[in-house]
Amino acid sequence: MAAVVKQGKGKRPRPQAQESSPPKRKVDENSPVILSFKNHRQELDSRYDKHERLVKCSRDVAIASKRIIFNLQRVAGASDTEQIFKEADEKFVKVKELLNTIALELEGEDPFLFTRAYSPGVQEYIKALSFAHFLKRKTLISFDQVEAELKFSNEDGKDLGLSLNPFDYVLEIADLTGELMRFCINSASSGDQNTPFEVCSFLREIHNAFVAFRNVSREIASKLRVLKASMNKVEVACYTLKVRGSEIPQFALAEALGGDFTSEERDF
Repeated sequence: MAAVVKQGKGKRPRPQAQESSPPKRKVDENSPVILSFKNHRQELDSRYDKHERLVKCSRDVAIASKRIIFNLQRVAGASDTEQIFKEADEKFVKVKELLNTIALELEGEDPFLFTRAYSPGVQEYIKALSFAHFLKRKTLISFDQVEAELKFSNEDGKDLGLSLNPFDYVLEIADLTGELMRFCINSASSGDQNTPFEVCSFLREIHNAFVAFRNVSREIASKLRVLKASMNKVEVACYTLKVRGSEIPQFALAEALGGDFTSEERDF
């Protein structure tokens, strides 16, 4: 509304003249600067879309890998372990299809730009793969063996692959000890007298190797504390089986082991 000039009594207000604003200049949509910003916008939109696709695919890999681990825990006390391994191998095939999708998304891209998008799924896959490897061969899967499982090819036969971060491998080997501790408890509860001692010896070797790297990073130091707690719980289980196993009936063994673990957890 136009400003008005205050007038005397009985006179109409007179509108105040306004200065005319300069005409707006039309932006040249074909100027180099505008075109450059449009290109940057397209690149960022494309990168964000790819990031979201990788996050979704990584989440699917993590969920499928957790299901494989849960399935493999049934090996403890099972009579038909071959069927369990067969089911796990079939699920591994589906997980590798998802990982192949991630590799195709990263074709021609700098993988370090999207590491946080797909790394959680790869880490969970490493844990599932190493757990299955131990159950079948009683050994630790090597870095090269994991890296070989992450090699793929596209429709043209060109080799593709996900770059395996050594840090991810080390951290997931530490997380593997938690699954082995659960497997040890389940095995001991089902009456298996040999597996707990095999797991205990294996965890001690991993612990001794991790001690040399405890000052490398805060994450490894944290993983080492969890690893040590898992190893101590397995040692308590082995002690219970060796010293008190003959005193405890089979149906009460799981409860006895659970009580020892509870008291052990309070010490940490």
